[in-house]
Amino acid sequence: MSEHVHFRMAGADWPGVAVVAMDDGKANAMQRGFLDELAAALDQAESDGVHGLVLEGRPAFFSGGLDLKVLPDLAPEALRAVTNDFGEAMRRVFLFPKPIVAAAAGHAIAGGMMLYLAADVRLALRGTPARFGLNEAVTGIPLLGGTAGICQAAIPPQHHTELILHGRLLDAEGTRARGITHELVDEPGELLPRALARAAALRDVDLPAYATNKRMLREPAWRAAVERAEALMAEAPRGNVFERIRR
Repeated sequence: MSEHVHFRMAGADWPGVAVVAMDDGKANAMQRGFLDELAAALDQAESDGVHGLVLEGRPAFFSGGLDLKVLPDLAPEALRAVTNDFGEAMRRVFLFPKPIVAAAAGHAIAGGMMLYLAADVRLALRGTPARFGLNEAVTGIPLLGGTAGICQAAIPPQHHTELILHGRLLDAEGTRARGITHELVDEPGELLPRALARAAALRDVDLPAYATNKRMLREPAWRAAVERAEALMAEAPRGNVFERIRR
């Protein structure tokens, strides 16, 4: 039984729309169990009865990213397994064969920001303390593999230096101004209904064509980033930042 990630159909008012709700009661930090539950929820969302999906966080956190309280204590093999699971989760969302709408009522940081960026349509709350961004430049963790492709694809190029290289964190209004968030919602109670409405508005999309078009647009970015990361890891000397996750 899932503890932190739950799948449900949205109901008769939103035919064909499903919700994947993430809520661990804390920061929605991702570790092995959380990622397993997310994978299971995405499996359910690929069923024939689902046409569109809303990915919802908890009130304070969409997701704080990988669980940095757990990861430093893992053995290298276990750490590689978690980072591989994380990469696979991001790949699945980024290339998911159906429309995905992300609804962020709180922080989306590091891996949580990548998950937000991997969605097709992104909604957030206006006027909250929530911060959005890729703080890997500060924490010393490089963008690895296909996740760099997600960031390059979803963040307009003129903001790559500010947001990817310098790791600046933004409020929701800042993400909207930079073309990252597609819609700001004023009240917490309006966020999920608006996300459901955005997903339902895509019910006329032909899913086989949608899946193919998404792969055409996004798969090259993912593959190129994976290939570049593998080359960098092969070139890097031992004892560098790649060491603990070297395949």
